[in-house]
Amino acid sequence: MTIQNPLKMKKHITIAAASIFSLMLLGSCKNESKDIEDAKDDVIEARQDEQIAKEQADAAQTDSVSDYARLKAETNKLIADNKTRIAEFKVKLKTESAANQAKFEKQIDKLEAKNEELQKDLDNWANKGKERWDAFKERVQKSVDDVNKDIDDYKKEHNY
Repeated sequence: MTIQNPLKMKKHITIAAASIFSLMLLGSCKNESKDIEDAKDDVIEARQDEQIAKEQADAAQTDSVSDYARLKAETNKLIADNKTRIAEFKVKLKTESAANQAKFEKQIDKLEAKNEELQKDLDNWANKGKERWDAFKERVQKSVDDVNKDIDDYKKEHNY
């Protein structure tokens, strides 16, 4: 087989390359769209968790429950609020450039880790007496304040 017209061959190669590039581009758009949908689903789930935690916090205030149960319910509500905000940050992150996504994702991961650490600390408390209770309450409050400050700082830094 001989090539009779090199221009015709070049045209076929160009069309084939453009077709492959177009397919790759379309494929990457579908993945990004799926990522955004997944992130939006996470926001919906976080909002549902937030609502449940709010109801539990409200119930704890009206019941005559222990200080720990009240603190836990109120803090769980704050943790759920934070999860919602973090999930919203992740949705907005999908619209950033690749360079910004990598940088901002690290910040979001740190926020998420602090929130999870607060949850673990809260869940692992065992009644150890009045003095330890006071120290525990202070530690939990400081953690709540730190996480809220970090989230507010992130929002200011990224104009949310």
